[in-house]
Amino acid sequence: MRKYFLTCAVALLATSTANATTDYAEVTARATIEVAEQFECNDIDFGKIVVKQNNEAIEITPITLPGDGDFISMSGTPLLDCSFNLSGEWVDAYSVSMYIKNSNSDEIYLSISADDDFTLQIPANVSPGDYIGAATITVVDGIPQ
Repeated sequence: MRKYFLTCAVALLATSTANATTDYAEVTARATIEVAEQFECNDIDFGKIVVKQNNEAIEITPITLPGDGDFISMSGTPLLDCSFNLSGEWVDAYSVSMYIKNSNSDEIYLSISADDDFTLQIPANVSPGDYIGAATITVVDGIPQ
């Protein structure tokens, strides 16, 4: 019985192997790596911004004055100061946009450029707290991306 079982098992394996098909694929992978030099930018600091309780949406720009709508005051001076060396010539980096979040993930939106033109969009009924965010400015062949 044992011999018969082993013979059948070998025959079954041989049959299934003989009728099997084999598929294959060749995969090509490519990568181009560039090494970027780091340039420095300052931190943008709006300081303390005070808005009215139950505020409407607020857009703060360099020409927004305290008392405009629900905007009461701002203690900081938001400036973007960064530049990079392009073929021996220093060039100002252009602009950056980002969402700034507090610990509850509430967001305000910032867009700022090297000429200190900025827009800070604060949503209606904003939550108090410290809002922090970061963005990367990438310059490829002298063109910010």
